[in-house]
Amino acid sequence: GLGGEAVDLWFQAFFWDGQSWLVPHDHPLGMVLAYRGPKGLIILAAVGLIGLALFRPRRRARSLFLLACFALVPIVSTQLRAVTHMATPLDLKLYGGAHEHLLLFQAKPPGYPCHAFPAGHASGGFALMATYWILAERRWRGLALGLGVGAWMGFYQVARGEHFLSHTLATALLAWLLCAGLAWAMRGPLAREVSSPN
Repeated sequence: GLGGEAVDLWFQAFFWDGQSWLVPHDHPLGMVLAYRGPKGLIILAAVGLIGLALFRPRRRARSLFLLACFALVPIVSTQLRAVTHMATPLDLKLYGGAHEHLLLFQAKPPGYPCHAFPAGHASGGFALMATYWILAERRWRGLALGLGVGAWMGFYQVARGEHFLSHTLATALLAWLLCAGLAWAMRGPLAREVSSPN
């Protein structure tokens, strides 16, 4: 491996006591605050963006850009799992599961889990980094929004055994690259709208 697995295991130890996770897997409060709640708010935001794109022409490029980021980041993150073929901590013998801890570039046996890397849930939060490109001033606020919400959603998953730290960090980087690529592709319309006082 590249050595990152040692950091993953070190960080995961803060959330695993040898028998159970710091955050119970399906605790109702955790599911509302860090799983279903944030996901539902992002979906509502997407619905609102559809309305803006339809009825506010002066904000159409920004609305379509955000919608594209909200869709593309989670889709790419979840589809990449079939390529990376990584297991969650819950799947591993280290944490009471049934599988060995195999790394990203190691060959995996048939039936090895493949639903962990990148992190699908946190990707929705990190997609909010797209707001960085639609602000005329204080863009750091958009960046902080995406990083903050993505980290909240991602570390919740780490604390209940669904992901390692590296899964969350890689998802943040992937989200930034995808949003930056879309911003570059739409740079003309975005620049015109962002610079407009309306």
